Amino acid sequence: MIVRDIMTTRLTTVAPDDTLSHATNLLRQHQIHQLPVTRTIPVAAPEHKEYQARATVHIFEGMLTSQDIDLVLALSRQGTTSDTRAWQERHVVEVMHRAIVRVTPITSVAAAAQILVDRGLNYLPVVEYRKVDQDTQTLLVGLLTRSDLLLALARSMGAFEPGMQLDVTLPLGATAPLAETLRIAAELHVQVRSIIAAPLTSTVPLTATLRIGTINPTALLIRLQEAGIHYSLVTPPIDGEAHG
Repeated sequence: MIVRDIMTTRLTTVAPDDTLSHATNLLRQHQIHQLPVTRTIPVAAPEHKEYQARATVHIFEGMLTSQDIDLVLALSRQGTTSDTRAWQERHVVEVMHRAIVRVTPITSVAAAAQILVDRGLNYLPVVEYRKVDQDTQTLLVGLLTRSDLLLALARSMGAFEPGMQLDVTLPLGATAPLAETLRIAAELHVQVRSIIAAPLTSTVPLTATLRIGTINPTALLIRLQEAGIHYSLVTPPIDGEAHG
């Protein structure tokens, strides 16, 4: 899986010469915490048909966050700045940061997730480097957030599909129990919507998590017991349980 598969492409952006008042209104209106700063320029023909057809491209300039604005507001209240303008009248370019940590659409999701964790970030700009009017420009094509990663994980585990979660034990990382489970499921015509077998604390996966497309897995569980396969069935949360 690569970043292009899960990134957000419908973005709310600001221009470098927009005021902080305008940026603040956008943050509140869309209930977001960061705004990509872009400079829009026309091009002769659309270059990014895989994202959306358009006759302009967005040159990436940086990022403006709610924390950036909070800092400007605090300094303004303390009177520790020589700027006599109201903080709302200042321009985005004066406050934004360049956001030098970026990824491209073909960066692996695993690598992007590692960057977010290692750097303590909540988002990563997704950029491409293309030649526009004979100059190589940094084009913004999306944004990858921690929420995008969590939603991708939930989808990969079949959380949005009806069914149940079955955890199959893999002794010492052996995959034979998983293979036998899949064989039995196919024989019983039980649909397997997703499979995840990844190491958590050890170097090998000790559990395979399957999302099975049935709410009555009795026949499958009986066959697994007969085959000596150790498993646990994770029941869905009752109303309100997921929220504590």
